[in-house]
Formats: sequence, C-alpha cells, structure tokens
Amino acid sequence: MNIFSTECMATFIPSACESRQIGQMFGKDDIVSDRILATSLKTTPDVLEALSRTASPIILELIAGNANCAPSLLNKLAKHPSANVRLATAENSHTSIETLWMLVMDEDADVRFGLAENHRLPEAILKALSEDENPYVASRAAKTLKRIEAARSVVAASAPWQQFRAHETRKRLMQLVEETGQSPITQVNRFFSNLYNYARAI
Repeated sequence: MNIFSTECMATFIPSACESRQIGQMFGKDDIVSDRILATSLKTTPDVLEALSRTASPIILELIAGNANCAPSLLNKLAKHPSANVRLATAENSHTSIETLWMLVMDEDADVRFGLAENHRLPEAILKALSEDENPYVASRAAKTLKRIEAARSVVAASAPWQQFRAHETRKRLMQLVEETGQSPITQVNRFFSNLYNYARAI
C-alpha cells in the first residue's frame, strides 16, 4: 500500500504526478508510485525509511539497491526474510562493514555468492568467503581475489612507463621554453587565440 499522496510524490519527484496518472489508467497506481520512490535518486533517506515500513519485498529489494538508502536501514534490510532483499543490501556500496560481516554468515548461499563476486568488498571479507562451506561461494571469492590481485599487478607494471612518460613530457616542455622563451601555457593560449581569430574571419 502506498503511504504517499500525489501531492507528496510531486514534492519529492517532479514527474511523480504524471507517472501516477499513468498508473491509475492501468489500476496499478500504488505499485508504480512505490517503484518510482524506491528507485529514484531524488528520494531522500527519510522517505525511503518511511516507505520501507509498509513496502512489499519487491519494493524493499529496490529500496535496498538505492544509493540514498541509509546504512541504518540497510542494516535492517539485511535481516529481512527475503533472500533477494538481503542480496540487494549486500550489493549496496553504502552497506556498513558490520552489516557485510553479518551477511557473510547468511544462511542463503546465493546471498554469500553475491558478496563473493563483489570486487569492491574489503579483501578480509573475500578471504573469509573463500573458506565458505559452499564450494561455489568459496570458488567465486577466490576468483574475485585473483582478479583484484591481477588488476593490482597491471597497475604496478605500468608505473615505470607512466613515470617515463611524465619525465619525457617535462623534458619536452623545458625544451619548448628554452627554444621559444615562452611558457607552454602562453603558446597554447596564443594557438587558440589565433584559431578563434581565423574562425571569425571565415
């Protein structure tokens, strides 16, 4: 059941009234309105909190995936009976470390698997999941850790090349200053000034 009036919706989301009118045409105004509120980045944490009190599991799943969902509400949703709601909570980047550790012990393997494939999680959590009793969860966590390590190796390997490029760029800029007696910024400004004058003359 939707707890917000049309006027209230319009306050939070300008297009809400129009969406509600469309929903009424199909007899699904409450569902449409709740979905809009649950997914919109314009919906404030307080409104998401209020909506969560009467929302269905489907809407709660959308709320849990909203970037504006407060960590305190995410902690509550992490204890919801629906595994889909808990999984959406696990994937929200604003979920607290304490809540994530709680989800590491979730009874549903799908929730733990969702955590295991999230490369943004702290490595300590991924290492714990790599020792999960479920082989699929453990394997996925191990692969995620390898992916993170591979990405780190690529960055480390490219560091010398980046340093070389930076050195060569600085050297070339110094050469330009010596040859022209002008700073690179002055030369760039002169180039665009000439380009602008040329464009006006056409």
